[in-house]
Amino acid sequence: MAEYVIGDIHGEIDELKKIIEKINYDPDQDKLIFVGDYVDRGADSYQVYKYIRKLDNGKNIFLRGNHEEMMIDAVLNENNIDLWYHNGGQETETGFPNRSELNKAAQYFASLPYYHAAEDYIFVHAGINPSKSLEEQTEHDLVWIRQPFLGAKSEDFKEDRTVVAGHTPVAEVRFGNNKILVDTGAGKGGILSAVNLETKEVYSTSDKNPIASLLF
Repeated sequence: MAEYVIGDIHGEIDELKKIIEKINYDPDQDKLIFVGDYVDRGADSYQVYKYIRKLDNGKNIFLRGNHEEMMIDAVLNENNIDLWYHNGGQETETGFPNRSELNKAAQYFASLPYYHAAEDYIFVHAGINPSKSLEEQTEHDLVWIRQPFLGAKSEDFKEDRTVVAGHTPVAEVRFGNNKILVDTGAGKGGILSAVNLETKEVYSTSDKNPIASLLF
């Protein structure tokens, strides 16, 4: 059985289908771990939502990202709608066939966990606060943190497991001593990537990232 981590999709249904094909995904043998940000920015958030629901077989892991968090707050709680719209939410909203489907999607995203912990790894959307244990993390940090996580050295972390995260786009999947960064800019003009956790082989939807020079 292979385990694959897939980066931020951001409404790019063709990229998602291409990466699933590239890893030769076998639902009977393989496990997929998604680090969130399925919606916003790309043109087909509704199609991505429908596609991941079909992939949700009880074995695959779907985490929530900050874009799901914004959507949940705007659609279910009617809070901070302008924040969601500013980050691509208005296009996402109009891409859904009706309000009922939008509400169902928001409710589904609200059921997703903030992290998934394994023996050697912590999977999370944005990262973790290095000074805290996993149990001490705030939900806000798990979906929004950037520099305190990205800038920390391995010895700064209270957790000794490797943290696998998306959220901050990188030119190519980046392997550090205690971090694997998997968001390669899909939905922003970049590409979608996946990592085989056992072999560390990287699969991307293109050999070259068009926005590599703009990324972290």
